[in-house]
Amino acid sequence: MKFRTLLKIALVLALGLLIFFAFVHRADYMALIQTYLQQLDRSTAAIAYVGICIVAALLMFPISVLMLFSGAYFGLWLGFGLNLLGFITGAVTAFLTARYLAKDHITKILPASVLRALDKLGDCGWKTVAVLRAIGVVPSVLVNYSLAITKIPLRTFVWASLVFTIPNDFVLTYAGVAGAEFINNGELSKLLMATTLLAVACIAAFLLRKRFLKQ
Repeated sequence: MKFRTLLKIALVLALGLLIFFAFVHRADYMALIQTYLQQLDRSTAAIAYVGICIVAALLMFPISVLMLFSGAYFGLWLGFGLNLLGFITGAVTAFLTARYLAKDHITKILPASVLRALDKLGDCGWKTVAVLRAIGVVPSVLVNYSLAITKIPLRTFVWASLVFTIPNDFVLTYAGVAGAEFINNGELSKLLMATTLLAVACIAAFLLRKRFLKQ
């Protein structure tokens, strides 16, 4: 076995262990992230937050939790922009990591039925990315790794992920803002609006999924 192959296997195993520990201790890590960012000035915290999003995507840490925190800490528009930048940068990093580092090993482990299902998803191109991003049922961090195994080109993955994650990104950021204002000031109106937006996003995602399945 070549040294490069052994190195890839070791890196994949190390990444798997990091993902496991990040998932098990996700609540503790979120508290550490919050404490760390609050100690920085806003400009430095913004840069650090994007870096955290990239690491979170690699370790399959729930990005939605980070988006809520970003809205609460940075405010609506800055939080929205940072969430979008952090999300797409992290998604591309995870996608490339899985495609060029772990794809061969993952395809050998997965059952043939799963690989056939992934092939079908890949044949649908940007529509698959659109539905998976919009419905939000499958965690985005898992989508990044799963789509890397398909035939979907990187360019398609990037633009479709960016476009179709904007609604969920905005809603989660707004929900973070609303939650913070409710906790700090007892303001209920924005929290009710956030709940309404979440409901609208769920309905739109359901209709998009239904239309996709018909096609």
